[in-house]
Amino acid sequence: MTRRDGVAVPMVLAPGALPLAAGLALVPLVGGGAPGAVLGMGALALALYVAALAVPWAPALPWALGLLALEYVTWLALRGAPLDATAPVYAAAFFLCAELGWLGLEARSGGRPWLGRAVAVGLVTLAGTALGAALLLMAALPVAGGPPLTGLGVAAAIAVTAALAWLGRR
Repeated sequence: MTRRDGVAVPMVLAPGALPLAAGLALVPLVGGGAPGAVLGMGALALALYVAALAVPWAPALPWALGLLALEYVTWLALRGAPLDATAPVYAAAFFLCAELGWLGLEARSGGRPWLGRAVAVGLVTLAGTALGAALLLMAALPVAGGPPLTGLGVAAAIAVTAALAWLGRR
C-alpha cells in the first residue's frame, strides 16, 4: 500500500477479483452438463482476466468479461433451462468482478479508489440482485397476458432503450 493525501491506497485490488472471476468461470462445471467448448470459453476468459490485471492490459478486461457472460449464456442455452434461479446472484458476482477489475487497473495506473465509489458499487450490486430476484419471481407467476400487459412490456422496453441511449451519450 502507498499513502497519498493521508489515505491508504492499495496498488492492486485484483486479489479479490481473481477468485470471483474463477468462480464465474467454474459455474457451468458446478451446474454440470457443460461441454468442453463452454469450459474452454471460461478458461480463456479467466486467462484474459488474469492478463488484464497482471500485465496490466486494459483492453483484455472487456474481452474477458464478455467471454464470461457468453460462457454463462451458452451454458444456459445448451441446458435448455427456461429460468435460472441463480441468475441474480451470478449477475451480482459478474458486476462485482467487472468493477473490481476496473478498480484494480485504475489503482495500478496511480488512480485512487474513493469511498463513494465503493459504496455505490455495493448499493448497485444489492439493488440489482433484489431487482433481478423480484423480476425472476414475477416471471414465474402465472399471469394472463393481453393488451394491457403487452403495452406495459412495450413501455418498459422503450424506457430501457431510452435509459441506455442517455447513458451512452458520452
